[in-house]
Amino acid sequence: MRVRVMAGIATLAALVTILAAIPGASSEDLIVRYDRESRYYRIQVVDYPAKGRRCLYFSKSRGIQSSMILADPARLDLKYSQTMIAALALHREPREVLLIGLGGASIPKFLQKYFPELELDIVELDPDVVRVCQDYFEFRGNAKTRVFVMDGRMYLKRAEKQYDLILLDAYAADHMPFHLTTVEFIQLVKSHLKPGGVVASNLWEKAINRFYLAELKTFQATFPQIYLLPAAQSGNIVVFGTMSEEPVTRKDWVLRADERVRGLDIGFDLADLIGREYRCLTDRKIDEAVLTDDKAPVNTLRHEHPKHFEEEGASP
Repeated sequence: MRVRVMAGIATLAALVTILAAIPGASSEDLIVRYDRESRYYRIQVVDYPAKGRRCLYFSKSRGIQSSMILADPARLDLKYSQTMIAALALHREPREVLLIGLGGASIPKFLQKYFPELELDIVELDPDVVRVCQDYFEFRGNAKTRVFVMDGRMYLKRAEKQYDLILLDAYAADHMPFHLTTVEFIQLVKSHLKPGGVVASNLWEKAINRFYLAELKTFQATFPQIYLLPAAQSGNIVVFGTMSEEPVTRKDWVLRADERVRGLDIGFDLADLIGREYRCLTDRKIDEAVLTDDKAPVNTLRHEHPKHFEEEGASP
């Protein structure tokens, strides 16, 4: 069996989980580079040489947390991360960006390479995730990139800075921190956006997320304009909220995307993605209550689907 464990011991259960996440993969296709418990996750880094990929997994995960193309580490390999980048075209001239949730550092590396003028602040709860990204996913800081190791909500409560874009990507593949889903948190996010600012949040789709509509309702109750872009065949939906009262049509967003990436070989067609997937939810009726800190449907649904929730999460 061609499985080499480079750090830690890959248990049989861990290998079964990893193999289940890669269609057609067998034990002879992978090399386990890292397998250790952190305070928050079981972090696993696995190479698939035949596919030219390095993947990041978190504890209990049944899906890939992040994927890196070994030959081109700054390219975005997962559909949801490509979809998140549409926020750069929804805002006219972004300069300052906040990312909550580092994952495998796919989005930071992409922004550093293709949009080096951006000032990027990153908030990541787990210091071990930061170290793994540095050691295994070619993530490097620079003069315009800062990393804060702390809870995303606590960061926003303490920070005074406002941003043009805020990207929320703190969900793991099998659980979510519920205190980052409530209207109190989304309002806190809004308070850190500049006029004309945009928030983009990665959500699970309705088929695997019992309170998907409540999450949409929470964004709808907070922002003047709301848009959706499904990430094709990934199980992810990205919701966008804008500070501007002015709606952005499909055509306008596509034209902005064309202009934003003109001359850049980013590896996917951003304008086509927006044109195919555009949904405007601003005026759509959603028959759900918003999620709140003191009375959130998330808290009751946890008992039915415990694997989908962060058991240690608490509102700061």
